[in-house]
Amino acid sequence: MYTSAVLVFIFLNIICDINYLIRTLMAVLSGRFYQRKYSLDETTTIYGICTFQDCDITFRHIREARLLRDLDFARYHFYERTGIYQRSRQLCIKSLQGCTLTVTSDPVPMFAPYKITTKLVYWDDRSLFLEHEVITLLDGKIRSVLLSRQHAIGKNGDSTDALLAKLPGSDIRPPCPEYIEHWLHSMQISSAKLKKDVK
Repeated sequence: MYTSAVLVFIFLNIICDINYLIRTLMAVLSGRFYQRKYSLDETTTIYGICTFQDCDITFRHIREARLLRDLDFARYHFYERTGIYQRSRQLCIKSLQGCTLTVTSDPVPMFAPYKITTKLVYWDDRSLFLEHEVITLLDGKIRSVLLSRQHAIGKNGDSTDALLAKLPGSDIRPPCPEYIEHWLHSMQISSAKLKKDVK
């Protein structure tokens, strides 16, 4: 019996990422059962620790890829706590990761506990812009600031306005921060260059 359970666990780890599924469930369910609801203009927080699994080849600090993966959990938690997840299910709107901007001043070191804060800083007709800060708990230092753009894709052409309608904090759309304007402009330039190169 014990051997069978171990073999099943190993098999599942080979064909799918069990740790990812467990961490997703923990982020969503712990928020659902143990935390209050948040409005769209509030900041949510999840916690993590840098382990061997997260480190780069030198085993000194977290890899950027693992940090981006942790943003998934931070987003799921934010969507659950603000009601975006429930609204997206009602309206059959899917969220697609568009792009991510990462600025790291000092990577999270090995075995350091950290938190990721998530805040909705802006939205337009098609996208949500979430700002994440990675902060180590022992020294309170902001290690990385990440910006992620989530596209809202609805079957009936529903936009982010429909997705956020009537959720607490959706009554006033925040102005677009200057750094997001510059980021969007840089993506337009890159997109135009890519289209030109393809032709």
